[in-house]
Amino acid sequence: MSTVRKNPILRIAPPYDDALLRRIEKGFADMLGFGVQFDVREDPSLLCGFIAYIRGTVYDASGKTQLSGVSAYLVDAMNAPVHAPEQEGSA
Repeated sequence: MSTVRKNPILRIAPPYDDALLRRIEKGFADMLGFGVQFDVREDPSLLCGFIAYIRGTVYDASGKTQLSGVSAYLVDAMNAPVHAPEQEGSA
């Protein structure tokens, strides 16, 4: 019985070049401790960045996800209670 291994998939926003793909593969190899060679799928819906699928794990470095994180941070900051600083001499 043979083991079926799925190739890692990289969905990436255009434009990109081979040099960028090699840097992404090297970054994952350094992080994971093994080499990867992606099945590359250009995805204009990402606008920028990429999403990698490796061994059942999703690594989302897309612009949409990054902006969602910033948006959530700003909403939380706007909803945080504001405390006026205490003034000297008041008691």
